[in-house]
Amino acid sequence: MVNVVIISHGEFCEGLISSLKMIAGDTYDVKAVPLSPGESPDSYREKLAEVLSGYEDHESGFLILSDIAGGTPYQSAAYLSRQFKIGLVSGMNLPMLLSLTLEKVEEDTLDSLAEKATAKASVGIQSKVFGKGEKRKRAKLSVNKDR
Repeated sequence: MVNVVIISHGEFCEGLISSLKMIAGDTYDVKAVPLSPGESPDSYREKLAEVLSGYEDHESGFLILSDIAGGTPYQSAAYLSRQFKIGLVSGMNLPMLLSLTLEKVEEDTLDSLAEKATAKASVGIQSKVFGKGEKRKRAKLSVNKDR
């Protein structure tokens, strides 16, 4: 099975794991590897390689979600593709992570998961401008019906 690892500058990836667990009730064996402030690229690359090596199944590969393309986490994962089979997706967000973890099946390949990660439904970006005083029915945010 393809393994999913998320990487970021700072604690962003750990926060996504926390939110994943809050929403889905599990981490689905997704591991987070944050780049700590002041950490050298070499040190980070070693830390990431250690996490990847810790998975039992290396044959199916790793889908690595990164916060931004071109940064140290992204470049480190790209470098490690010399040792590991890696699919690398930048611009990770919570809807993307939820789609991947909740819809992942044993038969998924690295290519199919990378495609799922970048599908419009997984990206989860929408916009809506609310005008001041606009009167439209919206769902209540509170479960307390008396409010």
